[in-house]
Amino acid sequence: MAIILDGKAYASVVKEKTKAEVERLGLTPGLAVVIVGDDGASRIYVNNKKKHQHFFSFPYQAGSWEAEEMCHCKVESTGIGLNIRYIISNFEGETAREIYTEFYVKRGDASENRIKEVKNMCFSDRLSNHLFLANFFRLFLSYLAYEMFRLIKLAIAKTSFKQAKTWQIDTIRTYLLKIGATIKITKRRIYYRLSKAFVFQDLFKALVFT
Repeated sequence: MAIILDGKAYASVVKEKTKAEVERLGLTPGLAVVIVGDDGASRIYVNNKKKHQHFFSFPYQAGSWEAEEMCHCKVESTGIGLNIRYIISNFEGETAREIYTEFYVKRGDASENRIKEVKNMCFSDRLSNHLFLANFFRLFLSYLAYEMFRLIKLAIAKTSFKQAKTWQIDTIRTYLLKIGATIKITKRRIYYRLSKAFVFQDLFKALVFT
């Protein structure tokens, strides 16, 4: 016969038993970190109880380069090993930490995500026609679509919907454009009736009427 357990009640019993056993043994509960092996990066992580980062710069010249360039390095101990990043930059007067935190880590949202949106979400790579003008027109439509979504993003940024401010093009398309509605046309007006289950009705209305 199946028995339905009350999770909260059972957890309360276990908690009281554990508390009584700890008091009986006279122990002070705490957290511990166990090192497996003899990895130097793991020891740094355990000693600091947090990720340890070290930044430094040095001149470097690859075999095919005409001159030396400044190479900036970040070495991070994560507890399971070293995470190393090398960056070549011609920025002057900037430290390795400044270049990494203020430029390198921000490249995703500044450029890479925008390229991904144009290519994968506005389909700018669909240029398989044999005629140049046909491919040109397809590319033009892709960038026209991207510009439309960029304007929608700017409009979303002016609203109070914090969640929507991080949306990319595919999310905007799914949540705001690919929605079901009924259309009623009269002599004077056209009515769009959205489903009551449409989660982002308020955001949709804010964008339409502003």
